Amino acid sequence: MFKKIAVAFDESPEAGRAFHSALDLAKFSSATLHLITVIEGFPAYMSYVASVAPDVPLLLKNEKRSFYSDLQGKARAEADRAGVSLFLELTEGDVVGELLRLIEGIRPDLLAIGLRHDHGIAGRLMGGTAHQIAAHAKCNLLGVH
Repeated sequence: MFKKIAVAFDESPEAGRAFHSALDLAKFSSATLHLITVIEGFPAYMSYVASVAPDVPLLLKNEKRSFYSDLQGKARAEADRAGVSLFLELTEGDVVGELLRLIEGIRPDLLAIGLRHDHGIAGRLMGGTAHQIAAHAKCNLLGVH
């Protein structure tokens, strides 16, 4: 059975469903749960904003970090109520690259990831985050709709 479960977690409904599925599974199997949140960098046009208002990118970055810390705090409260040990990871960078880097370090038995229903044309051609993770992760993957 699974002893260490990781979850790719953000504010999306899909990630919320993946978290709840992983939480139930962790409770059932007495596993530890590792919540991984990656804060994406800003788009290239932010450099134009920075040239006009240099403090705005840092303010936005701090706001994002605070938002995701609060989101993880709510997940911690749910895990505590369920009696599940929860470890939090919050990092910044490329979502796929950072998820894979952290998964390699955590070495979970299972990674739960939310599956989006519609990726648009670009997602269908290139594959979404879940597809890229599935292709490269060295652990079992639970895709949650």
